[in-house]
Amino acid sequence: MDMATILPYVVQALGGAVGGNILGALTRGGGGVVGRSLIGAIGGVAAAYAGGSVEAVGNITAMWGGLIEGANGAHLSNLITGAAGGGILGLVGGLLIRPRD
Repeated sequence: MDMATILPYVVQALGGAVGGNILGALTRGGGGVVGRSLIGAIGGVAAAYAGGSVEAVGNITAMWGGLIEGANGAHLSNLITGAAGGGILGLVGGLLIRPRD
């Protein structure tokens, strides 16, 4: 795989890691920083996959691509999609994965 093929997934995972950390930290769960980052990255890539597979999600993610013209619009769309998916999964992970204290 070349860099042009991998870059959207990297941007989605990065956005998901940030979104997952923010919303997971609000609930004070999710397995710490590493756990929330992993959960968020998986959620970010999964949200982008859902955007390509589910028409309703795809329509929402297509609106984000028009914020900036050119290739940067696609990267911004991937970043926002990843952050949204990572945030949702980070919130769920933060609520379900709690410390034993």
